[in-house]
Amino acid sequence: GASLPLTAVSLTDTSPPTAVHAGGNADARADVALANTLAGFVETLSSCTGEHAIEHALRAYHPALPHGAGLIMISKAYLSRFMESSGDRLLDLARALGHTDAAKPEDVISARTNLEKRCNVYELRRSGYGVKPEDFGKIADNAIDTMGGLFRVDPRPLTREDVIGILADSYK
Repeated sequence: GASLPLTAVSLTDTSPPTAVHAGGNADARADVALANTLAGFVETLSSCTGEHAIEHALRAYHPALPHGAGLIMISKAYLSRFMESSGDRLLDLARALGHTDAAKPEDVISARTNLEKRCNVYELRRSGYGVKPEDFGKIADNAIDTMGGLFRVDPRPLTREDVIGILADSYK
């Protein structure tokens, strides 16, 4: 059977866009709630990753930035750091996101981009929340100093320079 994380992800392929565009669709909303619950189980059993540390550090300086929006904004840059170290896992993730013919790890990026566009969140910009490139160093330091343990769950160690790179690569 499918793993708990991939089951949660597979529910996000069609249900969130439906829930966004037809908020009264109870089935889509139930799938989103189930995906959220399953993701909560996964986080409880295995922790979050460094992506969450980075996003929480963003919010430390910019509390108006919604957590989910912040994660969406850095996801592509974060995932791109693991193409070589986690190719098979990223292929599984791309397939769970509906890219059933995914053939290379990079396909996870196009699968996420497709989902973001279908949910009308592709154009989210951190600059709209007051985030400035000159703050990337202090945001990286905050992520490492306050939630550094989450980086130990990542598929490979991320350095301070990696975190700054994620912030820079995802900046709009």
